Amino acid sequence: MRKFTGWLIIVLCSIFLLMFVIVLITMIPGLSKSNSNVHMSASEIISSVFGFGLVILLLVFGLTNGIKRVKNDKAIDIVDYTEKLSISLTGQIAYKDYRNLIFGLSYKKPIYLVLLGILFLFTLTLLTSKGNAQNHFDSNYFIFIILGFVIVSPIFTLYQIKKIYKSSKIFYEHLDYFLTNESIQIKGETVESIQKWTHFFKIKETKKFFMLYHGEMVAILLDKKMFNVSDKEEFRRFIKSLKVIRE
Repeated sequence: MRKFTGWLIIVLCSIFLLMFVIVLITMIPGLSKSNSNVHMSASEIISSVFGFGLVILLLVFGLTNGIKRVKNDKAIDIVDYTEKLSISLTGQIAYKDYRNLIFGLSYKKPIYLVLLGILFLFTLTLLTSKGNAQNHFDSNYFIFIILGFVIVSPIFTLYQIKKIYKSSKIFYEHLDYFLTNESIQIKGETVESIQKWTHFFKIKETKKFFMLYHGEMVAILLDKKMFNVSDKEEFRRFIKSLKVIRE
């Protein structure tokens, strides 16, 4: 499914990018003629240049994102790990780190960046247009709906993150983690579990966490602050021996 989505993004972005380039090529000769009937102010020219640049940037971003999805779907390279893994960790996940992690994962998605791009183009048009605000609202009310979504969505997301953190007892506990070649064991006041590495299908490394996914939206978080330097590097080498998606 991920590979299919990647190819779909590649095809669509390639088509739109080609169409956009063709339109630009056909427009440039007409605009460059001295007898052209097109009259644009300096602000409108700047707005158009920024707009064209942003559209190209969004399409290229979508293209690279699609390529990344396709590449990530290729066969997983596994490196043999013959050493004995024995890593003990202990610690508590801070709200600030958890909030930044979830917020970053939520708003680095392509769809949100595309919405920001659309709003940026609309803002440029609004600032450089000679029409009044009422006319803009009447003809572009859908854009204002998107604007409201972009503004409200992060606020709602932050509220949900805080609610989840406060309602989960596990975040208030100091947990002990034991990592071996076969499994990861977690112990706390209200939790005790052992999960084999074969239970996970993806491991994602962020700036501050290792995320061990055993579901599309469910992951065990290992805070990097709990590792010393040597154990962190050892764990990275061990991950390469697992048959999991690595990001």
